[in-house]
Amino acid sequence: MLGATEVEQLAAQVIIRIYARDDTVWTQGENPRNEVGFLARGRVEYIWKVDDREEMVGVRDEGDVLGLTAFIEGEPYRVTAHVVEESLVYALPWNILQPLLEANDAARHYVRRHLFWATRVGGNVTLPSTKASIARPESNILEAHLVGARKIEMRPLNRLLTCSPEANIEEAATLMSTKRVPSILVVNQDRHPLGILSGSALIKRIIVDDHPKSDPVSQHMATPVHTIGPDESATTAILLMLRQRIGQICITEDGTPNSPALDVVTHKDLLTQSGHHPAGLLREIRLARSPARFKEMADDIEHLVYGYLKAGASSIFMGQICAEFYDAMVERLIELTILELEKEHQPVPDHPWAWIAVGSDGRREQILRTDMDNGFIFQSTGDAESDETLRQAFLRLTNKVVQRLVDAGFSRCQGGVMASNPRWCRSTLEWEEEIRALTGFSDGVAMLRGITLFDMRFVAGHPELASDLRTLIFDHVDKQPTLLRKMAEYAVESPPPLNFWGKFIVEKKGIQEGRFDIKARGMSPIRDAARVLSFKYRITHYYSTGNRLDEIGARAQSLSEVAAYGREAYELLMRLRTVNGFAQKDSGRFINPENLSKLERAQLANAFDIQRLLQTSLRAEFCLEQRPA
Repeated sequence: MLGATEVEQLAAQVIIRIYARDDTVWTQGENPRNEVGFLARGRVEYIWKVDDREEMVGVRDEGDVLGLTAFIEGEPYRVTAHVVEESLVYALPWNILQPLLEANDAARHYVRRHLFWATRVGGNVTLPSTKASIARPESNILEAHLVGARKIEMRPLNRLLTCSPEANIEEAATLMSTKRVPSILVVNQDRHPLGILSGSALIKRIIVDDHPKSDPVSQHMATPVHTIGPDESATTAILLMLRQRIGQICITEDGTPNSPALDVVTHKDLLTQSGHHPAGLLREIRLARSPARFKEMADDIEHLVYGYLKAGASSIFMGQICAEFYDAMVERLIELTILELEKEHQPVPDHPWAWIAVGSDGRREQILRTDMDNGFIFQSTGDAESDETLRQAFLRLTNKVVQRLVDAGFSRCQGGVMASNPRWCRSTLEWEEEIRALTGFSDGVAMLRGITLFDMRFVAGHPELASDLRTLIFDHVDKQPTLLRKMAEYAVESPPPLNFWGKFIVEKKGIQEGRFDIKARGMSPIRDAARVLSFKYRITHYYSTGNRLDEIGARAQSLSEVAAYGREAYELLMRLRTVNGFAQKDSGRFINPENLSKLERAQLANAFDIQRLLQTSLRAEFCLEQRPA
């Protein structure tokens, strides 16, 4: 983790110490000397004296660091380090090691495990620096490209073509023709953007719809104007355009529509600036027609993501990228299926509907093509018989779309959470009745279904159907404190697969012998805690666990630290599961710790300690009793 020159400088200052069995490296309460130990060989136990009794609270073996917490916290040793096997220790000078840790993200986060271990003996988890993520090295070139190291290159302000909302269509068209630009920005007297009038809109409104050329542009401009700041990157702008399904974006002084416009750029401008970008795949998805082509592109998406993850890109960020790809694929498959049904003389009803993503797909966390999680909403007519007729018509659509997704390599959900299942293809009235009936999760099936639905996200169709239902969910949970408490209890009931001494708890028999379930034992509790706190603080506009935890930390000062650590832990667990899935060609859920490197095991143990702290915070938030050991 450190550079060769740094290692050589550090090694030149090392003092080699040899300890015999039953020696003491330091004693509880003793002030630390100016050296941190690296255990090159042997075994050391940490003994904690409490009143008149002693407990072994930790074990350090080859490759572990000794005594670091005392230096970081600036306090005496909290435990006695007792040597149980002859040990060889490299004593590293703290005054030389400290600046190296502060300057190196990977090294600093490797030693963080000690801080979380210290909570077992009353320590805290404050870090000297938290500027980087446990699994998101800021120096990584690929992620720097993705999150956008390159700022948008703006043209001179005199190149910005604008007009007032009172200008007529003919005047705007003349300006666009003279300047040879595809659109004109409509602004007020302060140059704040009000709308955009494009050449395609002019053709439709004037030639096709036969509107008079004297109409003011305000009647035909597209609103609202999506804006971004001048310091943002080309890649960030592209992702916003993909998410909003727009072809142009306006750059303003402060990034909002309430400040002067500086430039308008198209996706072609931004792709030229950002170089090779995954957005090219999106265009291919929207042109694809055959099942083989969709399967090929889904394979390409996974290969692309795997390369980024191996290079160190954020797994949470890559989940959001995949959500854009897979949403576009679903939209295209729906479009093709509607055309197919029309040819079969079974047209889709001209009636409001919405395709929704739920579960991991709803949280924008589905990278691998594991079980699909989706549903369908259609506007209720108020008549049960008419609604059933609509359902059967829409099921013809959803069954074909789900089959096309299967052909593209997605697995059918074993729990039936698919839009092709009548239980997940329901009218607005049916969904509303089901949500209002949730009062305390009387059984496990209701809890699983409710929690899966709570991560609902709109994908295609009429967005207001999904938006109204999502608002109802939050309103209902607000009125049902028992329901929220039950969700909190569910989130803390599964402890991390890490025993008191920091060893992994694995399956003792069966097909998964020697492994543990990283999803059920690690990711799910953090995910569930983030969902509960999102409901408590009514965080409605974020879907992913990472973004929810970011917003929780911003809104609740008492949770800011543990939420930040929780995000980092989830980042690591999500990455490890995904990379493991690529390697094993499965869902990646079951991890064999013996196959991990020393660094990966330490990071994983650190993540589980963070999970434990997050669950402790959740118990405090909802006054839950501590789970018996």
